[in-house]
Amino acid sequence: MALWNVMYDDWQMECCGKPFSVGDEVAWQLGGGPRLYFVERHGEEGPDTVGRVRSIQMVTQGFELRAGTYEPVEGERWLRPVEKCPKWFTDPVDGCREQGRFRSEVGVLVSLEVAEDAEGAEGAGAGEAEGAGEAGGTA
Repeated sequence: MALWNVMYDDWQMECCGKPFSVGDEVAWQLGGGPRLYFVERHGEEGPDTVGRVRSIQMVTQGFELRAGTYEPVEGERWLRPVEKCPKWFTDPVDGCREQGRFRSEVGVLVSLEVAEDAEGAEGAGAGEAEGAGEAGGTA
């Protein structure tokens, strides 16, 4: 078996996803890889990857008002272990838009156990996901 890092974006879940828990078997259409896969519920149809959810981490991102729009703040990403992926994510988690800076839940990072012969399994690992940051992050 191989462990894949899979990012499930908040908008993908809120639009047409089905919440899942640690230990559940899931079948998702994935893009990206091999260091980080993404659940792709919109776009070209392809085969589903079947696997078992081994862990779920809530991903919270810091945002800042820049030139009239909110942009993600580099290095401000936090991970928090959870047992279940929610259907709806919290926005904002901390801070407020009126002050020009806030944190928002942007999805979950899943450790997905797949068969060794799954497409893309060679070279995939459960190390830190590129761009996922570290738990704790910066304030």
